[in-house]
Amino acid sequence: MESISAAAKILGSFFYYPLNNENNTQYIEIIKNSEDLNDSGFSDFIYAYENTDKDFIASDFQQLFEGCDVMPAPPWGSVYLDREQVIFGDSTLRFRQFLLTHNIELNTGMREPEDQFGLSLLAMAMMIEQGKSEDVISELLSEHLLPWAYHYLELVQKNATTEIYTSLSSITFDWLTALQEEFNITPHQYKLYF
Repeated sequence: MESISAAAKILGSFFYYPLNNENNTQYIEIIKNSEDLNDSGFSDFIYAYENTDKDFIASDFQQLFEGCDVMPAPPWGSVYLDREQVIFGDSTLRFRQFLLTHNIELNTGMREPEDQFGLSLLAMAMMIEQGKSEDVISELLSEHLLPWAYHYLELVQKNATTEIYTSLSSITFDWLTALQEEFNITPHQYKLYF
């Protein structure tokens, strides 16, 4: 579970914070200096990071995760799971209750939905670090993340303007698929509205 927690923390941070965030630059250095970089899915990610103008990366992050006009891949679960395609929808409230039930508080200092994709991964890392059972992690995945995550990652991959976010979405898609198999999870089949 320790390696799952580490991956969730790194991927969650990459999907929540800009890559020039201090934590992310440290994670990138760790990945870049790892012995098995060439055997991991991160080799393309690191290559793209080192060979892409940082202003383009920042612009792509802003377009994909913060939004300006129309967001091609909104990072909040309720946009996909709620008929009105709103943030802070019913699915956000269900996820918030799930987190409260398991004593997880995502205090980012801003009033924002907890079902942001990166935050959801960070919540999973926190749960693992707090020793929550495999059943709790499976519930987070099957009920709150996997029902919309694959579709979301496909939209990120399709709409990213830099190879770095195309690569990141591919790595994360493969990682979630492996987790789903490892935990033998069947994601809840909710209708997707976006």
